[in-house]
Amino acid sequence: MTKKLLFACIPLFVVFFAAEVGLRVTDWPKVTASFEHNEPFWTIDAEQKNKETDHKEENVTFPVTPNEDGLRSEPRQDYENASFRIMTMGCSTTFGWGVKNEEAYPKRLEYYIQEAGFSNTRVINAGQPGYTSFQGNWLWDKTLKNYKPDVVLIGFVVQDARKAAYSDRSQAILQKDYRFLKDNVMYNSRVFLALRSAVGAVQIRAKERGHGDQGGVYRVPPEDYVHNLRSLIASIRKEGATPIIFGYPLERSGYTQKHRKILKAAAEELDVLLFDPQQEMEEVSKLQQLYFAKDRGHANKEGNDRIAQWVFSFLQTHNLLGKK
Repeated sequence: MTKKLLFACIPLFVVFFAAEVGLRVTDWPKVTASFEHNEPFWTIDAEQKNKETDHKEENVTFPVTPNEDGLRSEPRQDYENASFRIMTMGCSTTFGWGVKNEEAYPKRLEYYIQEAGFSNTRVINAGQPGYTSFQGNWLWDKTLKNYKPDVVLIGFVVQDARKAAYSDRSQAILQKDYRFLKDNVMYNSRVFLALRSAVGAVQIRAKERGHGDQGGVYRVPPEDYVHNLRSLIASIRKEGATPIIFGYPLERSGYTQKHRKILKAAAEELDVLLFDPQQEMEEVSKLQQLYFAKDRGHANKEGNDRIAQWVFSFLQTHNLLGKK
C-alpha cells in the first residue's frame, strides 16, 4: 500500500517541481510596490530634518527631526545617563504622524512622567511609519536593544491588521531580503507565493467592485503575528527589559478587532502586561475630535496627549516609572 501511495504521488511531485522551476526562471510573482519599509523610514533622506513633511490635511505640514538611527528621538547618547528608559515601539501612530515632535504621545508621556517627579526617566520614540511586528523584530535586534530600555511598550497592531496582496513575510521572500527571512519552507516556495498572489488579487478585485470590505491578506497573518510577538517579547526579556503589550487605540477598532483578540491571548499565554485603551478611546472620541478630520487613522495633538495620559496612569499603577 505504501509503495502504491508513493507511486501515485510521483506525478504531483513532478508537476510541483516543474512549476517551481518555471516560476523561478520567469521570476514570478514579482515584487509589488506595496512593501516599502525595509529600512527605518527617516534614514532614507538625510536632509529630512531640514524639511516640512506634508499631511493629508489641507495646508498642514509637520517637522521631523530623526536621530542617527532614524528614530524620532534625541541622539542615542542623550539617553545614556538616564536612570530609567521607556521605549515605545509601533508604526506611524506611535511615531506621531501629523504632529510636531514634542506633541507625539511618547514625548507627552515623558512630560507627564517628569512632571510627576521622575526627572531622570526618559522615553524613546521608536515608532516607524508603516512598520509591523515583522519589521519591529528586526529593528529591535539591529538597533533598539542598544538603547538599553527598562520598559518596552510593544504597540504593533494598526499596520499588522491591514490587508495587502502579499503578507510582509512573502514580500521579504520575493525581495530576497535575507534580514527578514524566516525558517518557513512554504514561504520559500514560488508556487505557494503565486497561489497567495492569485487569491489576493481576486479578493482585492472583489473589494474594488463592492463585494467585500477586506481584500487581500493580512500584512501580518494571525499565525505570524503570534510568532512575532513571542519572538519580540523573548528578545526584550533577554536584554533584561520589561515588555508590555500595548493595543494602540484608533478612533474605532474596525479592522483591528481580530488582532486585538490575539494581543489579549498572547498576554495571557506569555504572562505579559496588556494595556489596550481602545474602548475608552471610542467613548471619549465621541465627545471630542482626537483624530485628524481627513486622516482618521492618526491622532491629532489632543489625541496624542490623551493617549499619553492613559499610558502614564497605567505605568504609574504598575510602578514602572523608575525612581524619583
